[in-house]
Amino acid sequence: MVIQGYLLSILYGVACILLSLIAYKFGVPKTYTRKIVHVLVGFEWFILYHYFKTDYHFLIVCLAFTLLLALTYKKSLIPMISSEGDNAPGTVYYGVAMSVMAAVSIFLPDFVLPFGIAVVCTSVGDGFAGIIGSLFSKFKGNVKIYKSKTIFGTIAALAFSFLSVLVFAHIYLEDFKWYYILAISVLAAGLELVGGRGLDNLILPFGTSLFSYLLLFVDGVDNYIMPIILTPLVIAAVVEKNVLTVRGVVSAVLLDIVVSAAFGNFGFCILLAFLAFSVVVDKIKKKALGKNEDKSKRGDKRDEIQVLANGFIPAVFAICYLIWHHHVFILAYTAALAEAFSDTCGSGFGAFSRSAFDIFRLKKIESGLSGGVSVVGSCASFLSAAAFPLIAFAFGVLDLKLTLIAGLSAFAGAVFDSFLGSVFQVKYKCESCGKITEKEEHCGDMCSVYSGFKIVNNDVVNLLSSAFASAIAIAVYFVISAVG
Repeated sequence: MVIQGYLLSILYGVACILLSLIAYKFGVPKTYTRKIVHVLVGFEWFILYHYFKTDYHFLIVCLAFTLLLALTYKKSLIPMISSEGDNAPGTVYYGVAMSVMAAVSIFLPDFVLPFGIAVVCTSVGDGFAGIIGSLFSKFKGNVKIYKSKTIFGTIAALAFSFLSVLVFAHIYLEDFKWYYILAISVLAAGLELVGGRGLDNLILPFGTSLFSYLLLFVDGVDNYIMPIILTPLVIAAVVEKNVLTVRGVVSAVLLDIVVSAAFGNFGFCILLAFLAFSVVVDKIKKKALGKNEDKSKRGDKRDEIQVLANGFIPAVFAICYLIWHHHVFILAYTAALAEAFSDTCGSGFGAFSRSAFDIFRLKKIESGLSGGVSVVGSCASFLSAAAFPLIAFAFGVLDLKLTLIAGLSAFAGAVFDSFLGSVFQVKYKCESCGKITEKEEHCGDMCSVYSGFKIVNNDVVNLLSSAFASAIAIAVYFVISAVG
């Protein structure tokens, strides 16, 4: 039985290479011949599982093929399966991933089926992503969505991963929930999308196998499905659209991990909503300003300081919830993000006003300066503060009364933001043109301090305003609890 397994697995591997070689000799481009092997080699798992289950023989075969792939990559012995142009040892990475998962299965036998799911996602899903992406590379609608990855390729990764896992589950996993299959497929497509230079052949199998194991054998994973499967797609979107700097992306990912660990699907989705809507509002603001100068210090991309200015307070309450698990921390978390979004909307839509009014200094100021309010901006701020906490209500983590408290606290925080922006936030005056701005440099020269304190910039104001909104929400919560 063991010898038969070895012989059949070797013959199948040789057959895959020969089929690729024949196609290559008949003029099929290397882009497709290497994908032929990529797709077919995954079915080796079924042979090995049938004969060896979780035995060490499974690992021996995987290691042997990995060494063969490494040798052929190093010496260019089999040109029709080498990567085109980027010199990435993707096939070697795939062999390494197979070997590692086979080794894990020896010590953790339950891991072998998640291992199989990862293999079909990598071979079939990732394989057809490359084939479909290449076939339609010149099609007008097949736009690049992340580096060299295209929309058709990503859709193919999702569709073929879903179909392959569906068949796999029908054979080996009875009563495997359909949305688990969909979740695994979305994660596979996301990991394929962000994996460059062949690294998708590592992160895709490792990611999908671990996620599949959690779904099969760990209770409570359903509450964390959204952050697990959508984070790779969000990272791809943020990087591709240049929304954040590199450090900003790292900070956002760390914030995502903390928030998702504490609040699960709800925490991730409301954080994602804040990021997505804030990007939209920033674009609206940019369009409203047109050719007029943006007087704020913020650039087109947010850095790690700006991420922490809006995300530090929510992260603190996420950690508090992890430690004490008190419902008030969900309220405070929601109020903090709602305030940040309310301030963003007030500033963004307020840019449509020709001028603003500083209600704390009782004078007109130019639109775009911190501390100024307008009718349009104030209405947008109030409506966004009221609407944003409805996400928490939709998830069922806040009742209607607490949702109302979060909304009102957020708007109070936005008003406090205007107060700080007016009285304490530093503003500069350009000595050359006389413009009032929040930038230290203007017209190529350093500006002089016009008002406020130099240490209090827009990021400090955002941090304090977020903390203020949360403090109001917590205070009202305990007052109502004491009275009730």
